[in-house]
Amino acid sequence: MNAVMGFASAAEQLQRYDAVRRKNAENAYERQTEFREQAQKTKDDLVALLRGNSQPIEKLEETPNDFQKLGAGQVKNISIPLGNNLDETIELWRDVRKEAYSEVAPTTADYQLASKASAKITQAELQVALHNRAKTIHDQMKAVDKNVVTDGPSRMQQQYSHAFSIYQVQSQAKLNQYQMDQPQLNVSV
Repeated sequence: MNAVMGFASAAEQLQRYDAVRRKNAENAYERQTEFREQAQKTKDDLVALLRGNSQPIEKLEETPNDFQKLGAGQVKNISIPLGNNLDETIELWRDVRKEAYSEVAPTTADYQLASKASAKITQAELQVALHNRAKTIHDQMKAVDKNVVTDGPSRMQQQYSHAFSIYQVQSQAKLNQYQMDQPQLNVSV
């Protein structure tokens, strides 16, 4: 029975896959047809202008005058606010977030825009924090480098003398064949 059900689900998946392919092909054909019609119209207008037939060219307005309310899954298109520095960018993103929440009844698109703005604010603040942390570490390293330069030779001399004393102990142990000297006791009877 499982084999029959497995075959049925595989057949359903193939049918869904074929339906999606047909729909995608249909959409591609429609887009291509629209493009060709627009290209042919533009070509005809240019030929007419070259021949001297000055007919008025109709221009389609891309931006609608009416406000379109966005529903779920749609996001408002805004230009990305960039300031001269990160602090200005953060302030611009805060303005975008404030604008998104300014409506009486915010839509899903407003909430999405506000969350995107909040994410960008957090990202920019993180960059500022990382920059400040790197600057602090860099300043600390400069201070350490200055101390090393002034204290360098004496510190190096201490390290060399310590290493030399360890070497002397090891070489002396080798000469004694790694046996410890035992105190000699003189016992007189």
